Amino acid sequence: MPLKGKAMLMEASNPAPAGGEPPCTVATLVLKAPGHPAFRQDIAPLITGDDGGMLGTLRLALYHLDKRGGPLQVLLSGYTMGAHCCTVAAIVGLDDTDQWRVTPLPSQDGDGTPVVLDINHDGGRQFVLGDQQFNYVFASYAWSVLPVVIYDYTPGTLRNVTTQPAYAPFLRAGFRRDFPAFRAPPPPDRKDINGFLAAYVANSANLGQLRSGWMYMRHWYDRRVDSGQTWCALDPSVKVRGAEGCPAPYQRKVSYPQALALFLLQTGYITHAQCVALGYDPEKIVREQAAVQAATTARWHAAHPG
Repeated sequence: MPLKGKAMLMEASNPAPAGGEPPCTVATLVLKAPGHPAFRQDIAPLITGDDGGMLGTLRLALYHLDKRGGPLQVLLSGYTMGAHCCTVAAIVGLDDTDQWRVTPLPSQDGDGTPVVLDINHDGGRQFVLGDQQFNYVFASYAWSVLPVVIYDYTPGTLRNVTTQPAYAPFLRAGFRRDFPAFRAPPPPDRKDINGFLAAYVANSANLGQLRSGWMYMRHWYDRRVDSGQTWCALDPSVKVRGAEGCPAPYQRKVSYPQALALFLLQTGYITHAQCVALGYDPEKIVREQAAVQAATTARWHAAHPG
């Protein structure tokens, strides 16, 4: 169904004042299909001339995304402009109840059309995207590497099918093309290797090769670079004069392997049992940190009576 009161790809940054004219040009999609009510909804405001807007480009494509046939779907995509950003996209089509439905796609880096492939040559269509959750986590934007994510569309629904056996040959081919073999060293042009290795382990997990990928990471990761994540060994209720947040002497760094294991668990690449098998039990980590925090806080109170 249309998104009531909203544009499909992006809202205007400067909405029109009450009773006034809109501050920018707005693109609108109108669809008609025999036997169905017309679909009409704003897509996004556009940048035109010197006036403020949002999308710098707008593209429209028609696909048969469902191999069962039926009406075509409309794929809308646009570029939001700005550094390190973004292609936003949505699919408009009829769902299984013959109602119009807007299905957003995850945003992607850069200016381009989402990659649509018939991976298994069976008449279906899949979206092959990069997992944006990995940007900035273990490396700068320039050196972040994104695992491959495969989405399948059925009327009105987008499903992550990356780990389904039918797509394993495609993933393996991409892995061989973009990543070194388990015994080979990482590419020498990877200046921030830990960002590369995060995607390496994630892709390995998707292929059922977590253990091999993890051993590869343990061998090659840069121990001179921390994960950028910390925890505080002092209870937050303690207020230290002149310090905001956790005072520097009480900040404890999280190792890269631990941060990576917990991140892969959080983002669904590994299970809780797999995380524990790698040596990182989330509940045990929390208990151990709480014990350290309690002991450190007690010592602080003893040193600062009253």
